[in-house]
Amino acid sequence: MTFRHTTEPQIAAEDTNLINPAEKEVKSFSMMRKLKFIIPSLLGVMLFMMPFEHEGRLTVPIARLIDIINSFIAPYMLAVSVIVAVVPSLLTLIVSLIRPLREMDNNVVQLFNPGFIWTALRVAGAITMLLVYFKAGPEWVWSQNTGGVLLYEVAPVLLALYFVSALLLPLLTEYGLMEFVGTLVSKVFTRAFRLPGGAAIDSMASWLSATSLGVMLTTQQYRSGHYTEREAASIITSFSVVSVGFSYVVLKFIKMEHVFVPWYLSVAIAGIVCALIVPRLPPLRNLPEKYATGATRQPQTDDRGEHEGLVKWAFRRAIERADRSEPLAKQLSGGIHAATDLAITVYPAMMIVGVLGLSLIEYTGVMQVIATPLVPILELLQLPEAQAAATAIMTGFIDLLMPVILGASIESELTRFVVAGVTVNGIIFLSEVALIMMRARIGLNLWRLFSIWILRLLISLPVFTLMGNLVL
Repeated sequence: MTFRHTTEPQIAAEDTNLINPAEKEVKSFSMMRKLKFIIPSLLGVMLFMMPFEHEGRLTVPIARLIDIINSFIAPYMLAVSVIVAVVPSLLTLIVSLIRPLREMDNNVVQLFNPGFIWTALRVAGAITMLLVYFKAGPEWVWSQNTGGVLLYEVAPVLLALYFVSALLLPLLTEYGLMEFVGTLVSKVFTRAFRLPGGAAIDSMASWLSATSLGVMLTTQQYRSGHYTEREAASIITSFSVVSVGFSYVVLKFIKMEHVFVPWYLSVAIAGIVCALIVPRLPPLRNLPEKYATGATRQPQTDDRGEHEGLVKWAFRRAIERADRSEPLAKQLSGGIHAATDLAITVYPAMMIVGVLGLSLIEYTGVMQVIATPLVPILELLQLPEAQAAATAIMTGFIDLLMPVILGASIESELTRFVVAGVTVNGIIFLSEVALIMMRARIGLNLWRLFSIWILRLLISLPVFTLMGNLVL
């Protein structure tokens, strides 16, 4: 007797006792394939997106998990923060000076070979970290309002975020959820955002992952010939929002975590509005529709069956993606590698860029002058403490956490709500992701990135003000 090798074997007999054992095995395997998509995807949605109430406030499980881990490791985190910034930076300097090590084809060694700019940032950041820790050198470096804020308040809460997010993110990206949702929305996505339908999956993954990981994902797709220069730049600057977990950290710094769910909904609304508008304006609109040099253009394939409904097609593509998922051990090692790369890069870069930026704010009037044109706009929106808010917001191009560090002292909840929102929605900041965007070689120089950041700021301000007035 011959059996058809399909994912859904046809069974004529209604009495399951009459089914051949081989057919039962085929049917069981088919169910296992479905569950391989459904179970991890549902778990990922629950962890990252399902709100619940804890101690009188709404939060999401991933944020609560990070809080629990941080409460256990808090006594050790000051020392760990210094080690994470200093030791890898020293190894980076050694690798950069020894050619055989630089050329070694080893993933671990290559963690310490990030290129000249990142090497310089790591070394400078490590020196800054040591100066702050030992309160050595100029006071403007280690003052409680400059380096002290970064070392004692910011650095200790980041490590758990990086590793927890990196280890759990595959639940959203590796088991078919992106394919399922991306297939359902691909036509709408193409019309709304002027991007290939397949980019819906990439864009969702970029939104849900850490900013730098989203940028790297899109850059790989660009170099493989999936996107033109304009398309890649639009995805990077529109959808590479910081992760849900880090968004919670941002809101926690500004003492607004009790409204996390409606605030993050506001982030999503503002992000979609910006993604609809900003790519249609210069400078993104003017970028060329050309593919990466040497890349073979990848055709957009449509494997939908003639009589296959949209939901069934999306479900099939999701199952096929789950079939291609990496083994769990490889996912875990990849997550640890990505989190380690992020931590040893961001910690020292955050210290050097953050200290310089906070020092400009604390000891000079430069940022207040730069923020002056923004004050009338905030006053027009009737936001209290407009000058303080404008100064905080304008530091967002330097570093993601600066606005919320400064904004924590603002008394108005509405203003803090808006400051945190436009900060996360800005996407581009010099201490980390802007350098990665420029290294991607997709036409995004410093001036264009600043122009895009300003556009996103001006578009999102009224959105967050409206949502804040509705929520608070």
